[in-house]
Amino acid sequence: MAQTGSDGADAGRQADGSGEGQPPLIDVTSLDLGGDVVFVTDRDGTIIDVNDAFVRVTGYSRREAIGSTPRLLSSGYQDDDFYRELWETITDGRVWEGQMIDRRRDGALRTHHTTITPVRDHSGRITHFVAVERDVTGELGRQVAVGSAGLLHTDVGGRCVYADGRAAALLNRAPTALLGDGLLQALVPEDAEAFRELIQMATDEGRDHRMDIRSRDDDWFHVEVAPLTVPSGVIIGAVCSIEDVGEQLSVHRELARRDAFLTSVLDALDDPIAVIAHDGMVLAVNAAWRHAGGDRSDDPLLSSRVGHDLHARLDVAAEAGNEHAASVRKRLERVQMGVEPPEPHPDDPLRMSPLRWDEGGLVLRLRHD
Repeated sequence: MAQTGSDGADAGRQADGSGEGQPPLIDVTSLDLGGDVVFVTDRDGTIIDVNDAFVRVTGYSRREAIGSTPRLLSSGYQDDDFYRELWETITDGRVWEGQMIDRRRDGALRTHHTTITPVRDHSGRITHFVAVERDVTGELGRQVAVGSAGLLHTDVGGRCVYADGRAAALLNRAPTALLGDGLLQALVPEDAEAFRELIQMATDEGRDHRMDIRSRDDDWFHVEVAPLTVPSGVIIGAVCSIEDVGEQLSVHRELARRDAFLTSVLDALDDPIAVIAHDGMVLAVNAAWRHAGGDRSDDPLLSSRVGHDLHARLDVAAEAGNEHAASVRKRLERVQMGVEPPEPHPDDPLRMSPLRWDEGGLVLRLRHD
């Protein structure tokens, strides 16, 4: 394949010393299908050719790019260790694949998935490297339903490589401040570590995960993490939607506070008390009820605990010949339907009081002798 442009050919020959033994280079001007950025460097990393998409996407002209190195595009968000691992991979003759944040000529950042392939001559010596960059920020919204949530994109290790304006506003940071380790640093340390582990789980398992996290500003967010794949099927990172749930958590906290208050009121009463829903589900029991039940597992009433279906437990006992269970079950139904007064029979210490609300239910109270 012919080299494009005399400047590129001259740069290639100068980098190689003689130019002999080099394979024909890819005609990168023909590789604009899909809008992927393509550029070729010599074995020392000097750019010797770029395609039209490179010029269009990065904003650098072909003349500005050729003779420079890919550091022309550096955003500063990849550290020296990143580039060292990349360079060691391709100079060893292996293909490097990963995601990067580059900076356009106008200063704007772009996120892309990059594949860098070593090119060898007929003797097996590496002479050039071909880099193909596919933009991934445009695909993020199509891979996850964002709605009113913010959108983040991380690599497999949890480093942020893209944050939209909504996510940045929610976290009270500039979008660029979230890049790299900035996203994790915006969270309280324990949640940052849990979030990083969740991202690794999503990318390792190839399935979605979710959790609630807290920022250093003491705001709560719900995040949903989905693996991000490129057309080849390779998972390159994670797409994370983030939504403010502070108001919902406040409601939950208030409900929990009220539940704790009601529990303390029930526990303050000496009589054993249980609260059941209209369908027989046990909603609450107080300490006296639990104490009265003790080890009486044979008593379907007093051994009932929160979450048990009291109706079903009484039915099973009644079918086994427990006449007291059958009597209690019948009374529960009649009192709730309003066809029997809640006052207990003279020889029955169990009082049943209907709950005065739309969904019904009963309060069961055992009188002391």
